[in-house]
Amino acid sequence: MKKELLFLLTLTILTHISVNSQVIRVSDSMRISVVTCSPYQSEVYAKFGHTGVRVCDASQNTDLLFNWGIFSFDTGNFYAKFIIGHTDYVLGVSDTDVFLDEYRKRGSSVTEQVLNLNLKEKTDFINLLLDNYKPENREYRYNFVFDNCATRPRNLITKVLNLSHEYVVYSKYAHNLFTYRELVAQYVGKQTWLMFGIDMIFGASSDTIPDEAQSMFLPDILKAEFANSKIMSDSAQERNFVLEQHCLVSQNGEKFTPNAQKISFPFLVLLALLLLRAFLFILEIKYLGRKFVAIDSILLIITGLIGIIAFFLTFISVHPMVGYNFNILWLMPLNVIAGVFVWFKPKRKILFFYFAIYALLILLACGIYSANIQAINIAFIPLMLTMMLVAISWIIRCKRAFPHKKYNKTIFNIF
Repeated sequence: MKKELLFLLTLTILTHISVNSQVIRVSDSMRISVVTCSPYQSEVYAKFGHTGVRVCDASQNTDLLFNWGIFSFDTGNFYAKFIIGHTDYVLGVSDTDVFLDEYRKRGSSVTEQVLNLNLKEKTDFINLLLDNYKPENREYRYNFVFDNCATRPRNLITKVLNLSHEYVVYSKYAHNLFTYRELVAQYVGKQTWLMFGIDMIFGASSDTIPDEAQSMFLPDILKAEFANSKIMSDSAQERNFVLEQHCLVSQNGEKFTPNAQKISFPFLVLLALLLLRAFLFILEIKYLGRKFVAIDSILLIITGLIGIIAFFLTFISVHPMVGYNFNILWLMPLNVIAGVFVWFKPKRKILFFYFAIYALLILLACGIYSANIQAINIAFIPLMLTMMLVAISWIIRCKRAFPHKKYNKTIFNIF
């Protein structure tokens, strides 16, 4: 709701600034800054922080904040578009005080880095910024990694410097020790249910280490890179990229510490589920007539539904981090059908072969994780073992659907 209200407020201001955009005149006193907002524990998108561009000139009574992070839930089919990766964001503008008040209420800190630009570069920057703000240009296709609120201003600054035959020599912040998945985990917490869900839909594509430019999709890394970077010209002259850095809003809320949780509650919950299913498995072996169809049906349907989402994201979505997701080997989409078939005895022959293949796929997934082809969340282990027990249980149960002893000896002796 807050985001929607901010969106409506921004649209109101947009109209005013669009009419009066021509009054923005570049002068030596104009300050162009990159503004970085710290993460806060609220909606998922807020956990990664935010980046904007401030244009301030006291001599003209101008103080504007350009923000590439505006979207609205009122957009038609918003959630479907988000899943597919077709979410459109717009460049918005607000008074800096309005922007800062929003983050002050949230308890986030806001840091300003004044860019060390000359008059020509300031002029080029404002021209490009206003061109980007035109109605036909302000909307863009959002991408969490490659095109977002942090990469947009970085790319704009790079273009401005290139017009003056200059470039940035970055500070080589120690981001290159981490993969995309590990960088995300630093913001949502390694042991959280949120990271558990993210790890389910992230594929092997997220286990690559981003290069210097790619890592700046995160506002904090962008700020750290800018802090000690240099502007270099073709004539080998250099100057500091950031003229000065200071705090606009102090942290007045609880500091966001995503990895403060040392115990993995998803692991403990799923370990308890594994122990329960192991106990039921022992009962099934000891008392062959006892069946626990309902529990297995629920487990199969839930993992199948998650598998459908993961399959869809892997093969249809344009999100960059979901490709080559080998989790679908054990989060098998067909588990939804199997979860229904377990209630019907005539389907036992089909189920036997299905669960035999499913058990092999779980083993294949284990091999992929062991080979470090794709990272595994520790909480996956008890869940995978639980599904292996489900598969073995139904292999044993469905064996009785084959009446011929000779056939049984040739096919089932391994069981």
